[in-house]
Amino acid sequence: MVRNKLVKISLAVLAIGVVFYFGISLYVAHAMTSPLAPRLEISPQVISKNYEDVSFQATDGVHLKGWLFRSNSKNLVIMVAGLLPNRTNVEYLAPMIAKELADRDYSVLMYDTRAHGLSEGKRVGFGSVEGRDVLGAVEFAKQSGFAAENIGIVADSTGAISTLMVIDQLTDVGAIVIDSTATSFQPIISDRLWKEKRVPPFFHPTIFFFDKIFFGVNLSTIRPIEKVKLVPDRKFLFLHGAKDETIPVKNSSELLSVSNKESRLVVFKNGGHIETYKSDPDLYRKEVYRFLEKELRN
Repeated sequence: MVRNKLVKISLAVLAIGVVFYFGISLYVAHAMTSPLAPRLEISPQVISKNYEDVSFQATDGVHLKGWLFRSNSKNLVIMVAGLLPNRTNVEYLAPMIAKELADRDYSVLMYDTRAHGLSEGKRVGFGSVEGRDVLGAVEFAKQSGFAAENIGIVADSTGAISTLMVIDQLTDVGAIVIDSTATSFQPIISDRLWKEKRVPPFFHPTIFFFDKIFFGVNLSTIRPIEKVKLVPDRKFLFLHGAKDETIPVKNSSELLSVSNKESRLVVFKNGGHIETYKSDPDLYRKEVYRFLEKELRN
């Protein structure tokens, strides 16, 4: 009698534990892929009064919203934001960078990645599908009168991952700047889940499994370093903060090692994650603007 009661209690406790484990895993998987940053934090006029509200489609039909700042130049820079921010990308100081680009007579396109800001999209893909947004932005730029060789991309963090995941489809784009990105994203996400959200590692495999089967996000496939190997002729400018604890600088070093020999990595000694411009704006201007000028104005 007592033994049977203990068995029932043990089974009940086990059942509760299983439900708790899978429930927490599903909740985290849902939360981490939910839409982000619906509010635009600044007015486009902070960057330039010469702007248009624009909309275009990603290559899979998702409708995206953004701002196009036009200049008299034939050159355009597309800014691709990372996870969490929308087109304003304030943490990266993208509005300041965009204003400086506009002042240097570049046209600039800033847009909300899917499931961010005012763009459509039900789920955040962590770079697994957002490359389609990048391709859509490039196609929109071409339709707006910019030749491919006069289009540059400045992408940071997850935005850089999205760009690299379709890099073999961007062979005609003139210049690509990759800031603070990863070689493989699943280990980075796992590390952040523990260090930032205190989600124990034994939950992670199930969270990632649920991301895949319920929300269509397969984190194990997000390996930009494999994509970089497909474009041996592509010259990159890599940027990274030496004090980046979110995505350590060794990631950019490894990407550089498999890139075209003319590619370069510029390390910002006092920069944390996406703090390249913030930590040393003069070095950023020197390297990024010179690279864009060389690659787009020839």
